Amino acid sequence: MNAYKELLKKFVEYLYVKKSLSNNTICAYRSDVSKLLEYFSSNIGKDVCSAAHDDIISFFMDQKKLGLKPSSVYRLLISLKIFFVFLQSIKMIESNPVALIDPPRLWKTLPKNVELYEIDRLMSVKGRKFNELRDHAVVELLYSSGLRASELADLKINDLNFSQNLLKCKGKGNKERLVPMGKYAEQSITSYLNERRKKHHSFSANDYLFVTSTGKRLSRVSVWNIVKKIAKKVGLNDKIYPHVFRHSFATHLLERGADLRVVQQLLGHSDISTTQIYTYVDKKRLKSAHQSFHPRGT
Repeated sequence: MNAYKELLKKFVEYLYVKKSLSNNTICAYRSDVSKLLEYFSSNIGKDVCSAAHDDIISFFMDQKKLGLKPSSVYRLLISLKIFFVFLQSIKMIESNPVALIDPPRLWKTLPKNVELYEIDRLMSVKGRKFNELRDHAVVELLYSSGLRASELADLKINDLNFSQNLLKCKGKGNKERLVPMGKYAEQSITSYLNERRKKHHSFSANDYLFVTSTGKRLSRVSVWNIVKKIAKKVGLNDKIYPHVFRHSFATHLLERGADLRVVQQLLGHSDISTTQIYTYVDKKRLKSAHQSFHPRGT
């Protein structure tokens, strides 16, 4: 495995320089490729640069036996595709053993979302203290704008344009996009910032938007904890986490007639096939409505 350390280091540099991916994505890809290298080192005993199509299939079967979910298999496949393209780019292999492997069918595992009345319950948790105002603003913005937890944590005050009700955020690959805030999110953020001004006296437009009670930037883990705390208060602890707001954001837009391409832009998906998974959620609801209301639906 030691022989692969330098190769793994070069791959990470390739992801930073050539692909301009985020730190979280790079860490995920590095972890995935490490599994492959460990597998070749321990199980097969051959150089990964000599990998054949059947070797990769055996690796995926091994991961499946370990309980890897379809969504994780999908990401693992993407990681390996990028890795072997990298090996081709540095002339270490001629043919790509992963090129003809198709991704698993993911649409059977539909993303979770919550109903509007459950969103209302979550948004009803309010208060007047600094932490309470901040936490309410966090959940309002997650649902209003469909942000990832990491994107929300990275927001700075000057990323928000209150006059146009827009915010600017950096998604995967450091790609910037503009997303509407929504009036409820804007109101909650304004209330939070007013209280923050009282608590911390002054702050710069370059400061992070969401901070702790001591003025430090709110981490992604802290965003998770805030969401779980609010969900617990309204009895939804088992089904709510930050990404559920993103799923609900997309699903509720499509249910009300939003164009799929618009939702794609709002979510920051580079490929519309990633956004299309939400249409399956919508079709499921359409089928249910047809069965309930059509004279010959059942």
